[in-house]
Amino acid sequence: MNESNIKENQMNMNRRMFFKSMGAATVAAAPISSALANVVSPKKWDQTCEVLVIGAGAAGLFAAVSAKESGAKSVVLLEKAASPFLNSTSLSAGSVNATGTKAQFAAGVEDRSNAAEFAKEVEKTGKGLADPQLVKLFAENSAMALDWLTDHGVVFTPQPNSAFRLKRMHGCDKHTGAQYVDVLFQNAKKIGVDIKLNTKVVELITNTEANEVLGVKAESKGKPLYVRATKGVVIATGGFCGDVNMIDKFILDFRGALTFASANSEGQGLKMAEKIGAASTHMNFAAVYGYGVPMSKDKNNRKGWIFRGHVMNLYGPITVGPDGKRFVNDDLGATSISQAMSRLGFKKVFQVATEAQLLDFMKNDPIQVIGWDQNTFKKELEEQKVFVVKADTIAELAKKMGLPADQLEATVKRYNQFVKNGKDEDFGRKYMKGTFEKGPFYGFIGQPIAGISLGGLKVNKDLQVLDVYDQPIKHLYAAGEAIGGIHGGSYIGGNSVGSSLTLGMVAGKKAAASK
Repeated sequence: MNESNIKENQMNMNRRMFFKSMGAATVAAAPISSALANVVSPKKWDQTCEVLVIGAGAAGLFAAVSAKESGAKSVVLLEKAASPFLNSTSLSAGSVNATGTKAQFAAGVEDRSNAAEFAKEVEKTGKGLADPQLVKLFAENSAMALDWLTDHGVVFTPQPNSAFRLKRMHGCDKHTGAQYVDVLFQNAKKIGVDIKLNTKVVELITNTEANEVLGVKAESKGKPLYVRATKGVVIATGGFCGDVNMIDKFILDFRGALTFASANSEGQGLKMAEKIGAASTHMNFAAVYGYGVPMSKDKNNRKGWIFRGHVMNLYGPITVGPDGKRFVNDDLGATSISQAMSRLGFKKVFQVATEAQLLDFMKNDPIQVIGWDQNTFKKELEEQKVFVVKADTIAELAKKMGLPADQLEATVKRYNQFVKNGKDEDFGRKYMKGTFEKGPFYGFIGQPIAGISLGGLKVNKDLQVLDVYDQPIKHLYAAGEAIGGIHGGSYIGGNSVGSSLTLGMVAGKKAAASK
């Protein structure tokens, strides 16, 4: 017996011993569920299909559609909610990132054959901590995913994002991720995907000797439902930021943060997979935005909205800390702002805008607060009840925001000179549009808000879920926010829904081709 065979046999033996030690065994690499599940196969399956998808968000719906279009004869999609529109995709503003799309070409943005550059930009923002294989997979397939949506009626508009050299962020014509869900959901039904709503998957059923997933146990109308999948199960259940206890457990730098995630984003797929020995990765990272707005004055209610202050800053406003000083390049994304806040111990962040800058933002971007329409935002500008203040002078604005007036005045005076000189000597920002010399001025008060978990199941380049020995669990795939590693240690706005659509599409193809 050669050395490679010896190693393979040893690995198989270790896995068998691992799974057989289920009762009180714990797994250091699986932080969610300490004990492994001993799931017994049913005497009779209620239904058999080739590909089974768990979750009806961007990744799950695209996986189901892609599997069917790739030749899977039967595809079942199970969704625990009563509607496919109760997920984080539907709550999003619909921004998606991609390279080489039809929409870019139509808008005069020449971005074909630039997947490698796009991947490097994603890896750079992720601080070198992203999985290069996953980033490459995302970059090389992103145009295919968005072009499919374009071909099915979605109108994309390329937009700037400071993370990219070219306009690689795409906004959709309805300004909400629910548009993608609707298009995919309707198409899935049309091509024969068997969609079961109000059906919660509770366990993955496995053949532990073969390290293989056979199907799932679900609950529907109070009764168990056993579904066999002969080619593959795709986990697309979303992330875990809808559970504030999981935020506090894993995202240690932002314990107590608000959350914008769907209540259905509770780490369901992660927990189920870890019970059968799946590995997780990047669990301490999340897309925590700096510009969160609480929905309630009740401190026990941690739900919030996301103010798109990072987008507003591209029109010239500045960001300061509780001391009234700028502390970061104002052009940076909202998650970079929150990370700087964490390093400095800031619990709140403050933005200052002239009326001209604010109107420019509102004219060019229809969404100011994710979860609000523009009329609601206009009402807040008038009433100033939630997070906006208005004043004729910088000193008066500082007082209303609770900042030291002399320091904010000094900050603005110094910044005004940078604008006149055409160079930001403190942070090197690019988007310096206008000085702060004539009121009225607007102030916006924000705080950290978790929107997207960046950690999740560990997968390989084929999106197969890996076990704690880094071996693929046969017939088990994952995509979307349920996986970790695609973003690394930080997040570019538009990459979550973008990668969920793209990798969901890829996962469906891989599952359909499985043997």
